Order: sequence, then C-alpha cells, then structure tokens
Amino acid sequence: MKSWEQEAALVAEALNLMAVLAAPRLHAQWCKQAPPVELRAALDVRMMALATFCSGAWGSPDAERFREAAPKVQALADSVTQAPPESIADPTWTSQARECLEALGFQAPSEGWDSFEGWPVDSG
Repeated sequence: MKSWEQEAALVAEALNLMAVLAAPRLHAQWCKQAPPVELRAALDVRMMALATFCSGAWGSPDAERFREAAPKVQALADSVTQAPPESIADPTWTSQARECLEALGFQAPSEGWDSFEGWPVDSG
C-alpha cells in the first residue's frame, strides 16, 4: 500500500507531466530525457495515479473540481496506457492534457501552450 506522501508525490508529478504533454516544446525536451520505455512507464504510473486520485478526491475545497475532472483525466490515462509501450507521443495527448488541466483549474500560460517553455524559476 502506498503512503499518503507517495501518492501526493505521484499526483504532483502527474500534474507536471500533464503540463509537459500540453506544451509541445516541453514535451520535445522531455522525450530526450531517457529511453522511451522508461519515460512511458513513468507516464503510465503517474497518469493512472492522478486518475485514481481525481475519482476519489475528498476533504478539500478542490475535491469537487477534481472529481468533476475525473472522466477527462481517466480518458487521458486510458489513452496513454493503451498506446504501444514505446510510444511517448500521441497527437491526441496534447489536446487531452490541455482539457484536463483546464478542468482541474489550471489556466493556460499567458503565451499559450504552444509557446510555453516552463515556469520561471525563482533564484532568490
């Protein structure tokens, strides 16, 4: 059984990966980080963890929003897990990720997802 901390980490990583899927420039960089089979395994686990979390969310003001987004998140997770094991890119994942992020309450960056290269890092 996963601890609460492990589940929270997987969900946070899944949200970050969803932003990567939504932003073609970030996705292209991510695809170079490791062998496709490793990236795909990480994506599978995290998307399924987020789908599970969303469908059973409770105990916070955001829980209802996560439950409402659950069908979209599940559809993306299913699309990812049903793709060939070596696949780390599918044209539908970008639009699905954007829809999921919006449903979860994350707005598109001001420059739009197509130009987005990541959030600024506070160095101070």
